[in-house]
Amino acid sequence: MTSTDLRIAMFTWNVATLDPPENDILKDLVWIHTKDSPDMYIVSLQEVSSKPHEVLQSSIWEDPWTTAISNLVCNRGYVLASSCKLQGLVILCYAKMMQLPFFHDIHTDFTRTGLGGIWGNKGAVSVRLDCYGRSFCFVAVHMAPFPHQWEQRDKEYYQIVASQSYPLEYTPHILYHDYIFWLGDLNYRFEDLTAEVVKFLSSPKKLHVLREKDQLLLTIRGKRAFDQFQEGALSFVPTYKYDLGQNTFDSSPKQRVPAWTDRILWRENKVQQSQDGTLLKLEQLTYTSHSDVPWSDHKPVWSDFLVKVSSDVPLPLVAFDPVESWQKNGIHPCVYSVAPGTKTSSWDWIGLYKVGFHTIQRHYCTYVWAVEIRDKEDQKRTRCNVKFSGTFLPSDYSAKYVLCYYSKVMDRVLGVSNVFRIRAPNDTT
Repeated sequence: MTSTDLRIAMFTWNVATLDPPENDILKDLVWIHTKDSPDMYIVSLQEVSSKPHEVLQSSIWEDPWTTAISNLVCNRGYVLASSCKLQGLVILCYAKMMQLPFFHDIHTDFTRTGLGGIWGNKGAVSVRLDCYGRSFCFVAVHMAPFPHQWEQRDKEYYQIVASQSYPLEYTPHILYHDYIFWLGDLNYRFEDLTAEVVKFLSSPKKLHVLREKDQLLLTIRGKRAFDQFQEGALSFVPTYKYDLGQNTFDSSPKQRVPAWTDRILWRENKVQQSQDGTLLKLEQLTYTSHSDVPWSDHKPVWSDFLVKVSSDVPLPLVAFDPVESWQKNGIHPCVYSVAPGTKTSSWDWIGLYKVGFHTIQRHYCTYVWAVEIRDKEDQKRTRCNVKFSGTFLPSDYSAKYVLCYYSKVMDRVLGVSNVFRIRAPNDTT
């Protein structure tokens, strides 16, 4: 079995119920430090506006933040593979379009911790998935506020890991996964420090003093919660609380004490280290705060990782024959092969997508039903042929398109074609 590295980038941001910025703030945040395009992109948002009418709308359409981020990320060749929302708490999981066939068993869950567990203004949402022989779990949280609720935050950690579950025998809970990432507004504060002292110590040469008073680091060192979780060096100034739209700490009459409320932690499952002959290995490449982003009263926190995975699958379960181009007339064959043992059904379909689409389920241009394969005993890939009518093809001839095979029974993408173009009916080139 061979192994390779998967690059995972992520950021967390408490957006203080504000709408997404219309200038380049979000663009600069999403793509900063991404010279090497990540294979996965994870976003954790807290305090996304959750007014009653907006909660209803987001159950049908994407919320404004998801739309704004997807417009940026998906135009770079990513697809929103999964997401989960709990009132103002959102997690978004993007994958490179061509990587989709290797992501499977994607499930989500959520936990309410507000008002003793009956209200979702605080809590956790998670996405778990398998990729290249490894299991991943991403947990986005917004935990109890205020300095005096240190013990409550520790309790919420245990509440979240105990309550969330997935319908899988080998990873039924968060801590069973190979790689776990915990990110969001954890809301841990400084112990016994005033606002004036924290502001004075918020410079690169004095941060070591603040680290000694950070509640989360004290919790981890004392093994009160977050057992085996790790965090990169806190080499950036506290990320909370700022005047809205400014880069200055809170100057209101309340004078909130600044803190590192926004964090990204990770955990490797040591029990799984050698079961398949390859070792788990995670390397954090970047851990920083973007203190120059003047929008919310929190600053976004960014990190990216290299994660070792096994990669012994040479082909996706469904492989498309190359498509040169289609024309908006006539009938166009779509030829593909299905790996032995692949579960198919009469509800599987092949969709045509414009490159830059957000989700598999919502954003197809047109589709056809796939061929159902039954009672096949030989070990060769089965070749199948379906047809697309040129009449139903889109008329945007400047765009690029791709085909995706979606399995209803497996609830995942099994194959992605090459990128191609659609030509006008009178185009003879």
